[in-house]
Amino acid sequence: MAYPRIDVSRIRIRNAFLWNLPEINMRLCMLWSKVRMFRDCMRGRANFRMMHTKVAILGVDFGCKNSRVAIMDCLVPQVVESESGRFTLSYVTLTKLKSYVPYAWGLQHMDCFGKRVAVGELAKRIMIRQPSDVVFNVKNLIGKHFNDSCVQEMRKRLPFSIIEGPEGESCVEIHGIKLSPVEITAAIFTKLKDMVLMHQFHHKFKVVICVPSFFNEQQREDIVSAGQLAGLEILQLIDEPIAAALSSTTIKEGVVVVFGMGAGSYSVAVLHVSGMNIEMRAQCGDSCISGDQFDNILVDYCVTQMIKLHSVNVCGDKCAMRQLVEVAEQAKVKLSSQPTATISIPYLTSSGQGHGPAHLNITISRQEFEKLVNNLTEQIQEKCQIILKEANIAAKDVDELVLFGGMTRVPKIQRIIYEVFGKHQSAKVNPEEALVIGSAMQAALIVEDQQEMSKDMIPLSIGIECEEGIFTKVIPRHTRIPTKRMVKIPAWCAQGECLHIRIFLGEHVIVDHNTFLGEVELINNRRSYEGGVDFELTFEVSRNYLVEVSVSNVDDGSKTIKAFPIDEKVICKHNVNRAVRNALRDWSMYAAEIYADMRNLARHTINTLSDALSARKDELPKDLYEDAVKALDDLLKAMGKDVSVLHDKIRAAMSVEVTILNWRPPSESHPGDYDDYSDYEN
Repeated sequence: MAYPRIDVSRIRIRNAFLWNLPEINMRLCMLWSKVRMFRDCMRGRANFRMMHTKVAILGVDFGCKNSRVAIMDCLVPQVVESESGRFTLSYVTLTKLKSYVPYAWGLQHMDCFGKRVAVGELAKRIMIRQPSDVVFNVKNLIGKHFNDSCVQEMRKRLPFSIIEGPEGESCVEIHGIKLSPVEITAAIFTKLKDMVLMHQFHHKFKVVICVPSFFNEQQREDIVSAGQLAGLEILQLIDEPIAAALSSTTIKEGVVVVFGMGAGSYSVAVLHVSGMNIEMRAQCGDSCISGDQFDNILVDYCVTQMIKLHSVNVCGDKCAMRQLVEVAEQAKVKLSSQPTATISIPYLTSSGQGHGPAHLNITISRQEFEKLVNNLTEQIQEKCQIILKEANIAAKDVDELVLFGGMTRVPKIQRIIYEVFGKHQSAKVNPEEALVIGSAMQAALIVEDQQEMSKDMIPLSIGIECEEGIFTKVIPRHTRIPTKRMVKIPAWCAQGECLHIRIFLGEHVIVDHNTFLGEVELINNRRSYEGGVDFELTFEVSRNYLVEVSVSNVDDGSKTIKAFPIDEKVICKHNVNRAVRNALRDWSMYAAEIYADMRNLARHTINTLSDALSARKDELPKDLYEDAVKALDDLLKAMGKDVSVLHDKIRAAMSVEVTILNWRPPSESHPGDYDDYSDYEN
């Protein structure tokens, strides 16, 4: 039967339209992913039964302003990107009937609402025109009664309507429609799920969500309900301090203090760490002291300055107040790295004296800002001192300090933490991503414990040692056996020279933490020593866990075979779990693998560029030859430098190499040829 060919290349959308509607980019990428998988199935490359069993292991950090999702990829947590960056904005709005028709690709379709929902960047853009129709900070509303003091304080500050539900709970109202915080949270979770579908196509999502340690049972139940409403399988709700400790701690055993502060709350906890087991000794937190409170103090300061400068009170103007909140948050972020920040909003509001529009243009120093928020920082310092007493420890007993949340970048907060605990923070993870990475790691641990050993699959990966002791997987774990994989290894070596390739079993990125299986030899039998030699390594694993590695020289066709049996004790359930836990604990060493791969690519580029120069040095123009020599010299000098520098030099060298290979003498050029290939590339 002939299947119709789907030509997605005929879809054309203008760049300006995509720039204005970033959500459309996400939906088109998701559509292309689905079409590509369908096409591969029709061509026999995959089958639907395999795809139905594919499970995504996720960690979710549900925040007041920003939410994040991380997916476990080969036991390495990867933060998934959206149109906003490595996070998505926790802003939600409903669309009116027969409106936003061009936005159809960028909208969520929620059956529970019966309407289309805009989440993230698109919702925040709508808030510029309609601030009362966009909901955010829903994390502080979920599971709380309408009469709660924090809810009443939010009603005074936030532009959207917070109303009382039928059972006294807090609800929001958009376009006259009453919605519960559970429904709003479900829309955000659905958005995160769509981000994962962009990354990889999955049919099942196993998720761990981190929540503040002071959340009560009702709040936790509402979070689980929202996840289920979004089509997620909730494995566990993990406390934020434990998630941060999982991802960020560098010690194997000891006392760890975790301090976190975001837009909606702050918390401090004392934990005891023993391997991957973490025990909470003492903790406290408060949703009434948060990054939003710091923003509100700056907003009040701006309102006071407007009254002094223009005799205008903008508190009743929702659009003006929304702008003040945005610039106050930006000023707070700038003051974390700069001594002063300028708050400037032209045409903020109209003058009350009939003198035209009123502009806001003031400068605030870090010292002035710290005086304004001094009352909040003193309360935080007092709580940190109390937590040590509750845990019955002194500051000298603290082995490590872990911070999470964007507010921990504020210099005043960092000084308070250091004064109380006498430790600087662990720099293993970005503080803003510590929670989502820790949640993903916990999800991987739960799935690993639930998974049963199968004799039809390889429980651990098989791979080879590369440069600097990095483990490169050839046959990944959970591959069905018997199986066969081939890898091609290019090598530059003289005639008769022997290279030794070591074979390992395990999951850790460093080979010393894995099980050594054996070693094979690669011998160059070519008469000429110039150029590279390609070796083919074929790995075959039988049902009795016998690994056969055959080495073939592509040039002369010589072939050798070696067999390495796998000891059953190494692949028992206990040892497999221990290997997985060790790999998860040292997941940050994955950067070493990236750097090693980059150095391998650099060596390959050096060899190929040198060969190109040797072959064409007599015919190349002088300026082109000098550019190539300079690019080669720069790449050699960058071999021991930072990854970003090495990456730039590799790209420059590869560009010069392409130019050399495509250059033709004027006598051989044709009118239709490109005289300068580099200009064509640019």
